[in-house]
Order: sequence, then structure tokens, then C-alpha cells
Amino acid sequence: MTDKQIQHTLEVYHRKAMREPTKRLRAAIEQASKKRCWYNGWKHEGQLADYGILHEPMREFLSAARFGDICAMCEFLMAKANAQIEKSDDEGDCANQARYWMEKLLKAIMKCDGNIAEKTAWLEDFQKHDRYFLADYAKTMLNKRNALSQEDWSRLADMKIEKFKNSPKVENDGRSDEDILSWLDDKEAVEEIEAALRNAGRSDEIVDFRKSILERFGTAEDIAEALLADGRAQEAESWFAKAIEQDPTSTSARARLREFALARGDMPTVAAYDAESFFDNPTIEAYDQLMAICTVIGLADAVRAASFRSLESGIRPDFSETKTDDWPLPIVALRRHLVEAPDKNFRLLSELSWREHCPKEALSFYKRELEQRKKAGCK
Repeated sequence: MTDKQIQHTLEVYHRKAMREPTKRLRAAIEQASKKRCWYNGWKHEGQLADYGILHEPMREFLSAARFGDICAMCEFLMAKANAQIEKSDDEGDCANQARYWMEKLLKAIMKCDGNIAEKTAWLEDFQKHDRYFLADYAKTMLNKRNALSQEDWSRLADMKIEKFKNSPKVENDGRSDEDILSWLDDKEAVEEIEAALRNAGRSDEIVDFRKSILERFGTAEDIAEALLADGRAQEAESWFAKAIEQDPTSTSARARLREFALARGDMPTVAAYDAESFFDNPTIEAYDQLMAICTVIGLADAVRAASFRSLESGIRPDFSETKTDDWPLPIVALRRHLVEAPDKNFRLLSELSWREHCPKEALSFYKRELEQRKKAGCK
């Protein structure tokens, strides 16, 4: 017989040997968990669970159980206990009893033969579904992960990546709380994989991993941040640009692109990003920041005149579709930023004119604002 045949034969013998112990322990769990428990603390009366009947079946089961057998039993106990706890009002008594036996099973997992990386991966997944803190001991065991070698972390990372790639894509469409929680679990899995890669000394693979999951999350910004952290600024800048294309409202990606332009001394592009911010949300503060940069590069008069015309007409000068020859800054804005054309902003024009000691212009814009409000039916 070959080694593979011998292994198969041993596995068949083991399954036969575990059939009855598994059946008896499952039956005991079924019996203990089917009771609807309640307790009145004032009258000291009620109906409580009796998980003590698990003692002998559990001892028999654990005497020969392997890693896979124990994992399956943990999941069975969790499902049955959760269903019982949901219907019980016994001041947590049945939860405490189930937690005691769950701890027995979890301790047995660490004592049985098996790969430490595989055990860790299973514990991480199992404790995520613990609604009533029945698997608290799993967290204690996971806190000892610093004992894992780099080789163990590497194996754990590979297992997680394989599982993640084979899992169904989860959309963050907000249709229900369950959808959102599933999406958050997906993101948590990514963070765990990256942590495992770092602990395995494989940090250089994190960027490539993030690229591989781009379609799952629909964003390029995570990849850009990873590239930047890895010192690959030129690649990061191109990915931040892609992030803006995917989500034109991303202020964080836009801020990063402005930082890149500032770092290489491209002040007209810096001013262009400030102009984009100003036209997206016209305020005095945004105007002051824009004019401060334009003054440094000698374009203050031209940008001021174009900005005033834009506020008066409602037509932005920083879109390629509406750009005029007298707009001196590069085009960095995307038309998709706005669903509708911006409103004419006579109030801001009046305030800016007054600050610049142009009272006649300020009064004229103020009157036009009143007319605009009157037409809109505002007082």
C-alpha cells in the first residue's frame, strides 16, 4: 500500500470509531438545549437547563476526537445553544453552562494534533459568529498568537487569501443591516490578511494583494495609500487619480493629489485644486486660500476676475467643457462633481466686494441677491 492509501484507510477507521461517540454527544446537546429556560429571581423558581448530562459523552468524545471532529462539535453546540438562549429568560444560566462546555472543546483543540496556523484561522472565524460570548476562551487563545513562527504566519496568510478569493463578493449597497455587516466582515478579513503578511515578513506582497481585491471593494484609494506607505509615490499618485475618477467626491484623494503637486513645486496645479474646492463649496475661507496661492504665482488678478464671473453667472471656469481662454489654471476638476449647475452666488460676491473696499459693487450684488430671493419666493 502507498502512503496515501494507508492514510485513507486510517481515516476510514477513525470515522467509524468516532461515529457513536459523536452521535451520543450530539444527542446530549440536543436534549440539554431543547428546554425553554426561565427563572424568577424574586420567587426563586423557574426551569433551568441541565448541561451536566454532557459529562460522560464529552469525555468519551474527546478521548479520540481530532481537530476536525472538535471543530464540527463546537459549531453544533454554538448553533443549539444560541437557539436556546434566544428563547430563554433565565438570567444567563443556560449561556453560562454552554460556555463551560464550549471552553472544554476549545481547550481540546489546542491539545490535539494539527497545524497551528489552521487552528488559528478556524478560531478567528469561529469567534466572529459568537453572539452570546460562548466562545470567550477563543479570544484568550488568539491572544497567544505571538507564539506563531514566521512560517506559521505565512501559512496562515496563504490560507486566508485562498479563502477570501473563493468567498462570494459582498456589495455595500445598504439594503439591510445584514448586508452592511457582511461587507464589514469582508473588510475585516482584508485587514487580518495584511496583518498576517506583515507578521510573516511578506509586507511587500500587501500592495499586490490590494490590487487583486480592487474589484471587490470598488475603490483604488486603498491601493494608493498602500503604495504611498511602501515609498512608491509615483505609482501612488496615478492610483489616487484613478480614485478620483471612481469617486469624484473623494476629498481625501484630492488632498493627496494636491500634496503631490505641492511637493514637486507645481504651484499652478496646487491653485487648481484650491479653485476646485472653492467652486465646489464657495466660501470666504476657500477664496482666501485660493488667492493666497495665486498671489504667489502672479495669477491673482486673472483668477479673481474669473471667479467673480463664475459666481455671477453660475458657470464654472475650471471644467474642460466650460473653460474659457482667460482661465489661467490647469483643469483638474471633473464634470461629475456636480449633478446640477451651481447657483449664482450674489451674497458671496457682495461680501467679497465689501472686503475689497468696493462699496458700489457690494451694494449692486446685494440688490441682485434680493431680487434673486424674491423670484424664488423667499423673504
